[in-house]
Amino acid sequence: MIAAAERILEGASPLTPTLLPQLQQLIAATGERLSEYSAANLYLYRGRHHYRFHSEPAPHVTGRTYDGVRHALPLALLDRDGAEALLDAVDCIGPVGDPALAARLGLALGWNDDDSDYVYAAERLAILDGAKAKRSQARAFEEEEVRPRLLPIDPDDIGDALTVLAGWSEDVGKGEGDTDLAECREALALMAPLGLEGWLVEIAGAAPVAFLLAGRGADGSHIVHFAKGRRAYAGAYPWMFARFAARVGTGWINFEQDLGKPGFAQAKRAFAPAQRLRKYRLRRDG
Repeated sequence: MIAAAERILEGASPLTPTLLPQLQQLIAATGERLSEYSAANLYLYRGRHHYRFHSEPAPHVTGRTYDGVRHALPLALLDRDGAEALLDAVDCIGPVGDPALAARLGLALGWNDDDSDYVYAAERLAILDGAKAKRSQARAFEEEEVRPRLLPIDPDDIGDALTVLAGWSEDVGKGEGDTDLAECREALALMAPLGLEGWLVEIAGAAPVAFLLAGRGADGSHIVHFAKGRRAYAGAYPWMFARFAARVGTGWINFEQDLGKPGFAQAKRAFAPAQRLRKYRLRRDG
């Protein structure tokens, strides 16, 4: 088993742009709802999580979670032998969305609530149903600003979004390593190959004030990977999310996890999520 684990580790490939089509195809076939099952997420956070792609014993990506656990994210159906081989090389298999997989593979089941995705019904988010405070903020933004518009970001002209991003970074006042500034900048530069769509909030007579970048999940949901706005326009966020959800129409919108940060958790709960998706980790018993 040790030799098998060494072969898995030796067969690792870095995540590169040329690997994106294969990743996208494999992820789409999983049908998973979790936000990690996104070629954009895997590629953009390849450095932070030390992601590597492997084709054996079945396609998977290895890396380290935010809490430092070595994991293997499966991109194909695993059998018992394949799972055992992976667990000789990593601490756990996951995240996976189906808890029944643990019983099928004879493995123990665990999870970290900080990892759970916040998921919203598009038709409810479009009217900010259940989010009274955010609905008031959005209404005030629309009434106070001059003709706010939600416009698509042209991948060939991302200058306005980069202006918002730079302003957001100044407002936050943190070092680049303490935010997702670098990942967001790269996402804007690679919108097309990453399969992302972008939407920009503009108001008449002023610089753009907010934008979001979203992609499609393996289950057909929309995953909001980045949402950035200027601090002086707090109401732009709920206004933008509602308008984006209205364009989506139906289905699910995933705002990803809160990472155990109280501010993130409070902000995501304020939009009245329909559910939170647990991300299960599979380990050997004992």
